Amino acid sequence: MHEAESMIQPAGCRRSFVLVGGRAEASGDFRLDDLPSTSGRLDVLARALRAALLVSHGVRQDVVAYLVLRGGPRAPRVLRVEGAAAKFLRPDERSMAVLLQKALATTDDGARGFTVLRHGVAVAKGDLDVALSDARADVLFVLEEGGADVRAEAEIDRARVGFVLGDPTGFDEATRAHLARLGATPLSVGPRSLHAEDVVTILANELDRRDARPRCAS
Repeated sequence: MHEAESMIQPAGCRRSFVLVGGRAEASGDFRLDDLPSTSGRLDVLARALRAALLVSHGVRQDVVAYLVLRGGPRAPRVLRVEGAAAKFLRPDERSMAVLLQKALATTDDGARGFTVLRHGVAVAKGDLDVALSDARADVLFVLEEGGADVRAEAEIDRARVGFVLGDPTGFDEATRAHLARLGATPLSVGPRSLHAEDVVTILANELDRRDARPRCAS
């Protein structure tokens, strides 16, 4: 293992998905055969992680996903998965959970940033700011009911865009206030509340449909 204060930022497009788990277990102390009940709903984040990173027979090279884990005595911690570097990612929830469990079992939290555990997977001690600092998005959105319609939002075409999503418990008031101070724009994918992984899928699809990549080559 080795430490990296921040990942080397690639040129061109970069999509960051920051998934905040208000009760998600920040250690590997959960049961794979009962993930929803023993992990603080880390299963929700695992499915959203799959939606952010995986396409049919491939991995999105321009995506980095962060899990902000706020549950358990080792919290808060941030787990980072980079599509451009990750290997052997599988789409089923159990495989994702195994990856998370192995990564979170490490006792090295990265005193000066992220500790790289394996190809594309790293962990750091800290909360939301650690993820956002590493993501370095040009424009930041927070997914909220009643936010601007993603189909009408021109700013998501920016080369380096970040999206912050919550788990079923939503965001606490302190997190909402902090995101507002950072200038995060409330964004919605439609008139009804959806599961986190479905929201991520819609966001990725909207960006795909806009064919944003050619505008991110410089």
